[in-house]
Amino acid sequence: MGLSSRLLLSIFSYSLVTACGPSSQVDPPTPEPYFVKGTDFSQLPKVLDEGFTFYNDDSVAQNPLEILKDGGLNTIRLKLWNTSAGDASLAYCKAYNEELKALDLDLMLTMHYSDTWADPGKQGIPANWANKPLAEVLDSVEEFTAMAVRELQPKYIQIGNEINHGFMHPLGKRTGDGNFQKLLERGVIAAKEADSTTVTMVHFAGIDGGMAFFNAIDSIPYDAIALSFYSKWHTKDIDAFEAYCWELHQKYQRPVYIVETSYPFTLQWADWTNNHVGGLSDMIDEYPPTPAGQEAFLNRMRAMTDSLGTGLVYWGGELVAYKGPQAQDGSPYENQALFNFNGVALPAIKALGR
Repeated sequence: MGLSSRLLLSIFSYSLVTACGPSSQVDPPTPEPYFVKGTDFSQLPKVLDEGFTFYNDDSVAQNPLEILKDGGLNTIRLKLWNTSAGDASLAYCKAYNEELKALDLDLMLTMHYSDTWADPGKQGIPANWANKPLAEVLDSVEEFTAMAVRELQPKYIQIGNEINHGFMHPLGKRTGDGNFQKLLERGVIAAKEADSTTVTMVHFAGIDGGMAFFNAIDSIPYDAIALSFYSKWHTKDIDAFEAYCWELHQKYQRPVYIVETSYPFTLQWADWTNNHVGGLSDMIDEYPPTPAGQEAFLNRMRAMTDSLGTGLVYWGGELVAYKGPQAQDGSPYENQALFNFNGVALPAIKALGR
């Protein structure tokens, strides 16, 4: 086609568009929001090392991460401790993260800033940071957080785990506008400087004291609020918890995620290890401790986080009775896992991933 012909065609096309006017143009579709659909699956390597086999809902043996992916989940939450090797070390998480990448699963990383589990009842400072002055610990938090982000490239990172009372005690105990805020801010900024796309989260467990907590850290430039919700420890009133989430969102202008929750599919035991939840008094009346009740509970929680436009992460999905039926040091969570006592996927997985 010659230049003059192409010019005539362009003029004709332009005339058609302008004649039809703007009302004839179709707006591009609004993209669907990205909801986090996940579970904390930190202990999976330990479970597999004991020889436990997982099955999909057709009772066919399958890689449990693939079962989650097939069920619609898109995010795996992993804990990171300050240990140099073994469970929850950086090396452990790096190897695990390669499996997640291969399955196109996002990583939510939980920095415990501890050598072991941290939660509202215990926030021990890492041994190699203990007795150091604040300035050195601040630098250590910055270096460790930045290294973790560079090495693991998490989509989401929690700066601390359930830090209602601060972290890295006694140095980072929450007392007014003290060291806690300085340590938290250093971690948030370090994560963002290592990767500006990483979503930084601050994690609080439950309702009590939440408003005062988030008010005290509002000047810190974190991205999102992360909450735990357990009917045994927090409230059995899901409507009240949802109203609390909206209040936090509106007051602090940050998205609110539920990054820990769980619910029993039975009150029976599969080993001799004491279960955290084992009585009807821990239940919500509308959701009996059955596979269908667990599924219904997660459907309700998903409805909440869908309305918030954020996401839901289950806790202990992999914590089956992996050491055998007589283990006294096995799982305290096998009746709340995402797999039944025979290792078969429960309907709860598809409720999470729908």
